[in-house]
Amino acid sequence: ACRNFRPACKHEDKMPQRTKTLVNAFNLVPVVEKILPDRQKIEVECISVGNRSLYVGTGCGLIVYYQLEENKTPLGKTVYQCKVKGRIQLGGDRKKAIQQVTVVPNHKKLLALVDGLLYIMHMYTLELFDTGQRISRIQCYCVDESKSRHSSGAFEVIVAPQRKKMLQMYAISGEKLVHLRDFSTAEPTMLMARDGNSVCVAMSGGGQHGEGRYIVLNVQDGGKIIDLLGYDAGTVPIVKRTGKGEFLVNAGTFGVIAFASGVSNRPPVEWRETPPKAATYIFPYVITWSDKTGQIHVYNLLDQRCVQEIPFPNGRFLGEFSGKLYAALDRSVYLLASVPLKDQVIALLDKQLVEEAVLLAETIAAVEGTKDSAAAEEYMCEVKQRAAFIYFTLGTFSQAETLFFESNCDPREVIVLFRGLLPAGSTFSPQSSSLHGIASVEHLASLGEFSVKEAKKFLIRYLKEVRTTTLALGRREDIDTSLVKLLAEDRSPSLIPYITNHELYLAFDETKQALEQHSCYHALGMLYYYSNQASEALNIWTRICDGELRDEDFPGFEYIVEFLSKYSNAEVVLKYAIWALEKNEKEAVKIFTTRNAQENLSEKLNPNVVLDFLSPFRTATITYLEHIINDKGLEEEHYHTKLALLYLEEVERMREEGAIFHEMQKARDCLELFLENSTHYRVPDLLSRVQDTDLYMECAILYGRMEEHEKALGLLTHRLKDYRGAEKYCTTHSQGRSRQYRQTLFQTLLAVYLSPKDKQDPLIRPALSLLNAHGADFDAAQVLALLPPNWPISTVKAFLMHSLRSSIDTYRTVKIEHSLARGENLQARTKFIQNQGDPVVITGNTRCPVCNLPFNDAAFVRYPNGIVTHLKCGRNKTICPVTGTWFGE
Repeated sequence: ACRNFRPACKHEDKMPQRTKTLVNAFNLVPVVEKILPDRQKIEVECISVGNRSLYVGTGCGLIVYYQLEENKTPLGKTVYQCKVKGRIQLGGDRKKAIQQVTVVPNHKKLLALVDGLLYIMHMYTLELFDTGQRISRIQCYCVDESKSRHSSGAFEVIVAPQRKKMLQMYAISGEKLVHLRDFSTAEPTMLMARDGNSVCVAMSGGGQHGEGRYIVLNVQDGGKIIDLLGYDAGTVPIVKRTGKGEFLVNAGTFGVIAFASGVSNRPPVEWRETPPKAATYIFPYVITWSDKTGQIHVYNLLDQRCVQEIPFPNGRFLGEFSGKLYAALDRSVYLLASVPLKDQVIALLDKQLVEEAVLLAETIAAVEGTKDSAAAEEYMCEVKQRAAFIYFTLGTFSQAETLFFESNCDPREVIVLFRGLLPAGSTFSPQSSSLHGIASVEHLASLGEFSVKEAKKFLIRYLKEVRTTTLALGRREDIDTSLVKLLAEDRSPSLIPYITNHELYLAFDETKQALEQHSCYHALGMLYYYSNQASEALNIWTRICDGELRDEDFPGFEYIVEFLSKYSNAEVVLKYAIWALEKNEKEAVKIFTTRNAQENLSEKLNPNVVLDFLSPFRTATITYLEHIINDKGLEEEHYHTKLALLYLEEVERMREEGAIFHEMQKARDCLELFLENSTHYRVPDLLSRVQDTDLYMECAILYGRMEEHEKALGLLTHRLKDYRGAEKYCTTHSQGRSRQYRQTLFQTLLAVYLSPKDKQDPLIRPALSLLNAHGADFDAAQVLALLPPNWPISTVKAFLMHSLRSSIDTYRTVKIEHSLARGENLQARTKFIQNQGDPVVITGNTRCPVCNLPFNDAAFVRYPNGIVTHLKCGRNKTICPVTGTWFGE
């Protein structure tokens, strides 16, 4: 509510007042340069204007009537000419001052208040009307300002009697004055103004300290009063109508515009220096005059700041009539001619007062938008574009960026300010003359507001954001090309991700030249690639790896390998794979091993082609074979055989070169592991290579593959002395086989121990250890046949006892199993006989209890509880379909 404004008027965060004029909102134009030049002692007290008629009330009770004529000079300047059309002396010989004068054009009436007496006269002839009654001792009066210039017939006037706590309403029709009603107030009225049914009243001070109050009285709602706010005793009360149901009041150090409801939607306006003596309003300004400062102050309601000061000493009057402001000195009258609001916006922009200009322009657009929203939006965009370039000129880039977006500014208007960024083939034509007049960024930077580097960083940020909006439509090539040039010049780490992650529209030749100029060779390669020139891109990258070109942003050799592993053109892949293999064979083979497993390889990149291609590179070939066998699971015999032969050749090469034992053993372990795990290689091819060498373990594995276990075990025992390995061999090769096969393997091993060939000594100790450890895996009779006849029984006592216990246990287990099986068979036969004991009789009248249909064939189902159903009705053999009984057990 308005009454709450007083404690809030001291703004803690108010902006500092400026002493200079921000904008020329009004210009003083003389209307009457001297009132009645033939009269010496005369002073203006009040004026009223209507229908090109000016009425001047003086301090000696004289009202002078002028006819106004408005003309334009050849230069477009407005001038006024005034002719005295009449005068009238009111108040008789006492010559009291005219307190108020009001013209009511629609009724051709002129009201005047002199020495407390209300006069009514014709506005053109100044003839006094005899109303039949005299209204005297009046403090002030008011008419309905919203109707005084538009209504016809009678009009109302409200008067405030002096020193009385009341208001009186009269109706004036023709020459008749009719009293309508009275309204009570808490204190006598000092000043008032009316709009429709609402009368804003300034009451005199009646409190202990003489404070006055403002109220709003509703003349149609039974005289309902709404309290607004108070004012100090020393404050000159001001009440002015500002709009429909809205009034301006003076609260001392600040002014308030309040609705008749007692609420204000606008912040209070803090007065400059001293409280005003007079005030009025014309959108969007509050205009005041102070006798102490001798100045007219213009306050903008949009930001509550004083935007203009007009020297006006010895002022006598200030008021608004029909949307025009008039001010009077002692003997002259002036018009405060309003500068068009759009011209004020231009002036603010010229002074680089951007915030004020945009705020005023938004107000203009809001008003014009009710008539033509498209034109209002276009105007707002023009203002914001100019404002954006002003911010840009001042180096406040964040505010400039915001306004560039809000005004839908063509991004190329900004790009063109930077020399050499816009592509030479661009058809864009800048509008710099109407927007900013900036020659170039380099010129602005020379003035010291900012550096070119700062401006370019702003442009990078701006273009990255703008390219994702609708503002980039139809302008992508200009935007993308400029942005890549900027990123290249700045050596920005975001250059590569930007080229990689976005679909760019680039002027190829200019972009290529810029990247070469700033040594962005990796980015140049990316440019070639995304221009469908992968071979050229690879040429650039290989030159960087070879040191011919330098670019610290290039990831290195691994990047080329990864690129080739994902690229689908087989010819290009093979062309540059040779270079990669020669440079780093171990890393380069990833070109083929890390390709997408789901990729349908063309004939040019199938395993056979790749193996032929890799044949000069032994390490790469081995790695690739390991990949297709271990990772991809290919089981072709020639792949496995080739890998095994390469492993073998690697071992032979290392032996010839005298490699250290650790490396040699590692190579042999690799070969042995492959020979053991793979089952798809050609054993004879390998065996022919190793059987005449000292690679006994490898040879033993190969003999095992050929089921020549005696030869394999002979090598393990007599050549390698690996008795544990021999036992493990038997265990491994008998897995998943029958017990007889397992016994045969261990029997073979025992025979190798005890009956060696080539005149070697029997291996007694390993044989005994084998018998004691794996006694269950031997046939005792066959073992005894192999043992030398001169061995004492005590030597194989442990084996014989274990074997005997094992045989007895096996015999007993088999006998128990036989007995259990016989019992189970007997139970099944007994149950079968019992089931056959009760016959099932089905006749032509027998019906299925499930479907209630007769049995038409011999197939049926009988449940243990005696229920008989059709075969199709008894689908679940464990649950009776009639009783639900479960027979699962």
